Amino acid sequence: MNLKSALWIIAPLALSAGVIWLSAQDPKPQPAEGVKVGELAEKLQAREKAVGQREAELRELEQRLTTLQGTLDRERADLTAREKVIKDATEKLQAMRTRPSIDPQLVRTYEAMDPIPGAKALKELAQLNKEVAVSLLAGMQPKKAARLLDQLAGTDAKLAAVLSEQVGITRPKAA
Repeated sequence: MNLKSALWIIAPLALSAGVIWLSAQDPKPQPAEGVKVGELAEKLQAREKAVGQREAELRELEQRLTTLQGTLDRERADLTAREKVIKDATEKLQAMRTRPSIDPQLVRTYEAMDPIPGAKALKELAQLNKEVAVSLLAGMQPKKAARLLDQLAGTDAKLAAVLSEQVGITRPKAA
């Protein structure tokens, strides 16, 4: 075997042995060029601290929003209840201001009565159902209603005043 062929066999073996030896060595970590690990760690810690503060602020805001939402819900329920009370009162007032329709025959009957017995009958009717008495007076001719109220005022001025007031503030129901 000549030297040249031996060299061709030994050189690759030597190179392989060198590569194996180098790969078995512990490599020392080299910091990246231009980047300082300490600075990156500090920046990361500062960022984590800022994120933590922001999360705490967000939790506090969520808690305040929850409290405000509860307050709004209670106030909304209170307003709804008040609205219902006002609506019911308005409907009741409207019903009080609207007189029921009366049979024209009954109106003519009271108009034809003498004022003294008519006033007594009107007083009794008002004690039974004031709305009907008001509707009856409102349906009468003004002069005949005035005679009845004049006689009623002689015996019960308060009732005459109440009936007159109700006639004045009520209006007939729409047909």
